[in-house]
Amino acid sequence: MRHAALVLIFSLAGTPLAGQQEAAATATAARCNGGDASACVRYAQLLAQGIGISADPSRAQQISLSACDMGAAAGCTQLGRWLQRGLYMSADPGRALALFRRACDSADPDGCQAAAAAYEAGEGVVPSLETALTFSQRACDAGGGRACLALGERYEQGTGPTFRNEARAAALYQRGCDLGEANSCVRLGAMYHDGRGVGRDDEQARTLYRRACYIGNNAACHLAPLLRDDIPIMRP
Repeated sequence: MRHAALVLIFSLAGTPLAGQQEAAATATAARCNGGDASACVRYAQLLAQGIGISADPSRAQQISLSACDMGAAAGCTQLGRWLQRGLYMSADPGRALALFRRACDSADPDGCQAAAAAYEAGEGVVPSLETALTFSQRACDAGGGRACLALGERYEQGTGPTFRNEARAAALYQRGCDLGEANSCVRLGAMYHDGRGVGRDDEQARTLYRRACYIGNNAACHLAPLLRDDIPIMRP
């Protein structure tokens, strides 16, 4: 069975799929050469992974950096992650952090959150939870729903260098919910149901649970109909 699988993998070369990947890589390269920075980010990925073109990590690094220089913050974040993890190239946490910060300065939420994680873990820098929180807030402000959720959880629970501030947590969950982060809607719904950080409002809690359900949190779909004082709620 394993032999059959290997035969299938190696037989992909020269198939229509391989031809499509090669054509896509050629088209992406052309857009990149024409000055499309986002296409350069994608082309760097293809070069790094060897999809539709021979793998060339060194060139992938150069093109990702060029995309960063052209104003595509995702190129900075992408190269930073490769350097942070030692993926396709030698690890360089210090340079990775510099790229994350550069991406964050261009309002890339992924870059801000990557910088926050680096500061918290002490990757390429002396650990600093306070600085990590600053970058998490910047990620949230830049449109990172998950960053808003994570920061809200810190304030709700009072973990790390933050003190417990349920009103602040509710505001962050609201931001995350507005950005489409379903778990933020659920967390905020629970706060409305319990009257923590916001005034108690079961109807608002129902609305938030329904919103989370609509976004895709299946567990939240069962919360709104059960929202009565005599029925305990098992929250995700």
